[in-house]
This record gives sequence, structure tokens and C-alpha cells, in this order.
Amino acid sequence: EKDIAQATVRIDQAVIDAVDDDWREYLYDLRTVDDIVKHVAYNLIENGIGLSQMDGWADQPDSNARVIDWPEFYYDLEVVEMK
Repeated sequence: EKDIAQATVRIDQAVIDAVDDDWREYLYDLRTVDDIVKHVAYNLIENGIGLSQMDGWADQPDSNARVIDWPEFYYDLEVVEMK
């Protein structure tokens, strides 16, 4: 049995824009927007840390990536672009 819940995470464009080839060389090999969003969302939810505590984003305010809505449980992350 597997319970799945959805979390809503707001990630500003500045978080995505910070990841370039130089960033990847020293930190994580995040290649797509989905990779970046999943990485940030996982750390926000699972590790309970703010953006400014994450490797590569210490210069950005926590408000650039935040959980808007989060149930008490989840098992998987799926990226859905909201417009």
C-alpha cells in the first residue's frame, strides 16, 4: 500500500538561473529544470532546510524557494509546471 500526497512548492526563477556549467562542475549535476526543482523540493520537505542552507544557493534568500502547501506524508516527487 502506498499513500501519495501532493506538495506545492514555489521556486523562483533565480534558483533555476543559478545552475550553470560552472555550478555543476563544483556541486551537483542537475541538468534540467525538473532535476533542479526535485532537488530543491526534496531538501525543503525531507531535510527541512531552507534554500540558503543548500549547497549552491547560500547567497539566495529562503523566500526564493518555499513550501506553500504540504500534507504530513508523501512518497514521491513529481514536477508539474503551474502557470
